[in-house]
Amino acid sequence: MSTSTEETTLDLERVKAAEEFRPFETKLFNILHDLIQPGNKLEPTAAAAQINDLFPSNGEDSSKAAVSPEEQDDAATEPEAFLWALWGLIIQVMRLVPPRHPGQDRMISLLQSLRELPARSLEIWGSEQQLWSDFPILRPCLRDHLDYIGQADPDGISEWINQNSFMARLVGKGLLSWDTLIVWMMRDVLEDDLPQEEMVQDCYISVASEWITHAGTTIYNQLSSQEMTEQQKRVMKGGKLYEGPAGLRVERWGFWKSRLAETSQQASGKVRPAARAAADRMAEIEEQARVEKEMRG
Repeated sequence: MSTSTEETTLDLERVKAAEEFRPFETKLFNILHDLIQPGNKLEPTAAAAQINDLFPSNGEDSSKAAVSPEEQDDAATEPEAFLWALWGLIIQVMRLVPPRHPGQDRMISLLQSLRELPARSLEIWGSEQQLWSDFPILRPCLRDHLDYIGQADPDGISEWINQNSFMARLVGKGLLSWDTLIVWMMRDVLEDDLPQEEMVQDCYISVASEWITHAGTTIYNQLSSQEMTEQQKRVMKGGKLYEGPAGLRVERWGFWKSRLAETSQQASGKVRPAARAAADRMAEIEEQARVEKEMRG
């Protein structure tokens, strides 16, 4: 479970080796590779422009439709296929970027730069969405990649922590609003008994710490007492140890805070400081919210 803060060069060849890339996917991979590696070889704004240039026309420009067979092989012809490939590549790459590596923040800057590009309306899966501000298909693609193996495998554990650090940043920076994802991730690691293996214990505690560190304020601001549908209650129900109401609730936040403080005592020495800092951060967020409420009142 690397927590490197150094500008270390990352080996991303595993992403390429996992499957055969189409030509446009190779171009996307090369952009992402140059973006997150040390040395600022490719700035986020330039990477965003290059990705935008690769995006298929979606019928908006008929001049681009008349391409040779060779050119057809070198491009994604359908917006859905392009977006699914892009988000999938980003997720796979970010699984290999440790939480303290600057590549994490550089990828977030890329998404922020994409969001700032001129808007384009697209019909995606039967609904009109905005490219890039709505990040079409990102949510279902993330849902398709929530597959931590739950075993004491060092590579799998590191990748899961890295991915959660990235997802927490997405939520914390307001690039993704998804209460269910927050509940799923925090429920899995804090609302059940910790596994016996120390390595997996540390993984669970690290995941919770990453979410609080990078998205704690956003999570707290999304706590709600609104009535939920039965389906929402089922999807966001509590784990074995949590007996409070479903959803993002004040009661659940309080349980997570006490549980994180408790589990930090079980963490190994290399994880314990971050866990304690995350528990302290939850208390700070509460106090800050209280002060702001008093000032408004």
